[in-house]
Amino acid sequence: MAAGKPVVATDAMALPHLVRPGRNGRLYPPGDVAALAVRPAGLLSDAALRRRMGAASREIVARHALGATPDSFEAVYRRVLGHEWVPAARAA
Repeated sequence: MAAGKPVVATDAMALPHLVRPGRNGRLYPPGDVAALAVRPAGLLSDAALRRRMGAASREIVARHALGATPDSFEAVYRRVLGHEWVPAARAA
């Protein structure tokens, strides 16, 4: 995703959170080899679709960048603990 490519992944665990069918890739049911075999077909023959899905992959993965992730986790922990939280960028 960070390389700007469409993704073909199994529809399990956290992957559906990152791979949005039709937007940045395709999902297939876990263990379904036949479904996995056909998911890349349209991507391989359509350069415009690959570029569009690749751009969407970069957008989606940017929200999980190393610089953003720690602040997100800290905000969750502080909310759970009942503390107000101001991101370092805003506090400065």
